[in-house]
Amino acid sequence: MLNLKVSTLPLLTALIILEILAIPQAQSYRYDPSTLQKVWEYLREESEATFWKLDFSPDGSMVAAVFFDNTCVILNSSDGRVLKKVDLNGVGVEETRCDGFSPPGTNPLRACCFSPDGRILAVGGDDRIVVLLNTTTWGVERILRGHTGSILCLDFSPDGRYLASGSGTDKVIPQNSGENVTRIWEVGSGKEVMVLKGHEDGVLAVKWSNRGDRIATASDDRRVRVWSFPEGKLLLNSTGHTSGVLDLDWSPDDTRIVTGSRDYKVKVWNSTTGEVIATWPDYNCVRSVDYHPSGDLVATSGVDLTLKIRDAGTGAELKRIKDGMRYHGMVMCSRWSPDGLSIASGLGKSHMVILYRFREGGRSTSAGGSTSPLPYIILAAISLAFLAALYRPVIKEIRRRRG
Repeated sequence: MLNLKVSTLPLLTALIILEILAIPQAQSYRYDPSTLQKVWEYLREESEATFWKLDFSPDGSMVAAVFFDNTCVILNSSDGRVLKKVDLNGVGVEETRCDGFSPPGTNPLRACCFSPDGRILAVGGDDRIVVLLNTTTWGVERILRGHTGSILCLDFSPDGRYLASGSGTDKVIPQNSGENVTRIWEVGSGKEVMVLKGHEDGVLAVKWSNRGDRIATASDDRRVRVWSFPEGKLLLNSTGHTSGVLDLDWSPDDTRIVTGSRDYKVKVWNSTTGEVIATWPDYNCVRSVDYHPSGDLVATSGVDLTLKIRDAGTGAELKRIKDGMRYHGMVMCSRWSPDGLSIASGLGKSHMVILYRFREGGRSTSAGGSTSPLPYIILAAISLAFLAALYRPVIKEIRRRRG
């Protein structure tokens, strides 16, 4: 047996205990996807117009949903009650047909976005204008004109001073111009301050980085572009998808961009180099991607009629929600609430919005990690055995002296 002084044993004991306490636990998430439960569902019974996009208000109290009859419905996020229906048909200019059902005499709305202070809701669609609604009165506060193509996407800058709008042409009947640009507007004045050009097909998604210094755009030309702001300089022009890119989002720390595509794939990109970090296969077109505010999870949904909650690091599917199959509707858009406790999804031709929430207790205090604990458990067992061996002579000596 090792000839160790008794005075050294407490130190060795403390070191081994610290080693054991440092063992990482198995993967756990701050929000457990298995606990997501349906809270409410809203069915728009008065119209069969296709649902297209939704957005949460900054305080999480409302969900705005836009439909293909130029109508925006505002829902209470707690119980799904209709707070307001805003009919914008009097503001539109032309009748069109598109890749969903649009009642005769109406225009599709394709995008909606709340301002960071919640005071404005921006909406846009095939009538080629961006309408800014006052969320107190729900009246039209301002109309932004300048696009010659359909408004396909919208996003406010983090400080709320600017609004980005991406445009393109309708895929079924190309009635509007395929200008394929992103216009930047000063919200306060309604003045256009910048036009980002270069995409060769419709700009289907636009998203400001969380710091507000970059703008990412995705297009049916299969490219993801990143621009500096306010300079408007093209920083990245990335290819990787083999078909149109339908949606994108920044990770909370702005280091990654996630994209969904018509090529049945989700890709994760390095937002600085444009390198593809990971590719996650899917079963059909991925119409929606959204990072959870914690950065741990990514929600993806689309034409396969499901909503999937994935591990943001590995892409592993942690939960699949099949209400789209139940109601025969493509899951066109899915968005996390600002507090990360809920997720809302919209079903296209089923003209529905459904909200899910983490069950009480489904949120843990540990950020977790993906490291397997097995090697550390083995190490702990060896350490404990070594500790027992160290103390055995001491125990024998104590017993001998006690006689």
